[in-house]
Amino acid sequence: MNIELQCCALFIVFTITVMFLREKKLDLMNRKLFFRAICACFVCLFFDIFSIIMIDQTVSGSVPHSATEIVCKLYIMLLVLQGYFGYVYASTSLLPLEKTWAKNLRIVFHLIFVAGEVLILVLPIDFFADGRIVYSYGPSTSVAYLLSAVYIISTIVTTIAYRNQIPGRRFVAMLFWQGIWLLAAGIQFLVPSLLLVGFASAFGMVILYIQLENPSEYYDGSTGLFTTNALSAYIHDKYKFGRQFSMFTAKIHFLSNYVDYNMEHDAVIRTARALVALGPEPAFRIDDDTFCVVYDDKDRMFEKAADIKRQKDGVKDIPAKGTYLLIPDSHELSGPDEFFRFLHTYLESEQEIVICDKALINELRDQIRIKKMIDEALRNDRVEVFYQPFYNIKKSCFDVAEALVRIRLENGEIVAPPRFIPIAEESGQIRSIGIRVFEKVCEFIASGEAGKVGLEKIEINVSAAQFDRDDPERFVMENIQKYDISPEWINLEITETAATKNWDIMLDNMHRLIDKGVTFSLDDFGTGRSNIDYFVNMPVKTVKFDNTFTQGFFSNDRMKPVLTGMTDIVHKLDMGIVAEGIETEEQARAMKEMGVEYIQGYYYSRPLPKDELIKFLNLNNSMNE
Repeated sequence: MNIELQCCALFIVFTITVMFLREKKLDLMNRKLFFRAICACFVCLFFDIFSIIMIDQTVSGSVPHSATEIVCKLYIMLLVLQGYFGYVYASTSLLPLEKTWAKNLRIVFHLIFVAGEVLILVLPIDFFADGRIVYSYGPSTSVAYLLSAVYIISTIVTTIAYRNQIPGRRFVAMLFWQGIWLLAAGIQFLVPSLLLVGFASAFGMVILYIQLENPSEYYDGSTGLFTTNALSAYIHDKYKFGRQFSMFTAKIHFLSNYVDYNMEHDAVIRTARALVALGPEPAFRIDDDTFCVVYDDKDRMFEKAADIKRQKDGVKDIPAKGTYLLIPDSHELSGPDEFFRFLHTYLESEQEIVICDKALINELRDQIRIKKMIDEALRNDRVEVFYQPFYNIKKSCFDVAEALVRIRLENGEIVAPPRFIPIAEESGQIRSIGIRVFEKVCEFIASGEAGKVGLEKIEINVSAAQFDRDDPERFVMENIQKYDISPEWINLEITETAATKNWDIMLDNMHRLIDKGVTFSLDDFGTGRSNIDYFVNMPVKTVKFDNTFTQGFFSNDRMKPVLTGMTDIVHKLDMGIVAEGIETEEQARAMKEMGVEYIQGYYYSRPLPKDELIKFLNLNNSMNE
């Protein structure tokens, strides 16, 4: 009997099934469907071998013809079932579940399957045996081959149609699995004595298991928890099939910069063990020091999160604290993208416990809307520059202005920086905004209008992201050369807090631009945590006392000697001072008496669009001549 290949295939499938069942399980729909497909493959192979044995025994007269017919029909019905399960395995992960046409397509293929199985039952079947050549044939077998081909080809077509939505490895594995099965079925249909279908299907299962269902990429070797990849697959699966879940996330924050590797590793292992001990729910390590557990019930989630917090509060030998993010109801978030965006955004919260509620979700969605607003403004040239003039006390005129970014909406409404700058910095859009503002300032200077109304310099804010990662010299000098203006027109403002992030890179970039003729100011002085060495070595021409710093001069008696002393130090370092946030005549007079060089604030002027700035300077600078 020609059953060697089938026996070998049966052993292979049995081995894969055992390995699959022994794995640590993650409740994914794909894995359920794969298990169903591999079970169908195993049973089909068993009946393939059994049918060959029965045919051989019938030909020898040992078994009734009718009994062998039943076994042969069961085998080819299982063959069709295997093809149907293969199609379901592929299409469930690819076709959109909510679309009406996809639902109807699933119904059609299911009806084809049922009708085909009925036809196989009622149509005649025959078989042939001559030595080692044993096979079945007839109308019933032809229907089975036809239906199997329909499901195989449908799976291939679906995979190709949705190739852009699946990883390349999955695409190749699916095509190889179905392709080798289709080729074997075609050969066996043309040459019935070559019983290749069973072995080909088993070989396909091996490929699927190794390429798609092998769990190695889902496990973290050091903790035994599931990985970030596993969490991504799990959350996408939950949302796709409409299953509500709850999740809590714990992040370890070490309180010292000198925690050694062994202590960190010990903290991670202890956390992993504590999470596993909570119960059977899947626990994930999603970063070096961040862990989460997913629950089907929010009450159980709150209970277990409280257990973890109590355990953490009891740990005294590791200098660390925990922060906790709880998502009680996954349905509050629109889908996997918003879920992971929420996780990424609020895991860095300074609060110890953050609970996902409608207010936080609306805040997140507002951030997304603002990101889109920024993109649209950049695309449609609705990023505008307003200018706030500085009053030069010694010259009694306005000879410097600060460029301030605004976004104009389609309806004409102006959006102020506090609404979009923090989000732009977080998203990286601040680089594009900074370049656009710089271009518009250079264009304004090149027009000659700025010089005609008495301006000698324009200050432009520089983002920390652009200054410590990009090459600011390149885009600054490119635009200066493009618009053919003098570098002396440009004064770049760098904030005190931004300057502390990448000190060496920042200094190198600053000195290269200073060599070209560009000057610098230290913006928002008084809000950072700079030390004397840092301040003394900043290559800046002016220091801007922050609004909160100058306002404190008028509201806090202890601030007066501080500000007065700082003024004396700055002047001894040969730097000028700009006092920001001056709103009244009394405040302006006090700053003049203290000896600052420039005053900026609403007392003289709010930030103005370019045309209004020109009118303002035409009027006020001419009056001071």
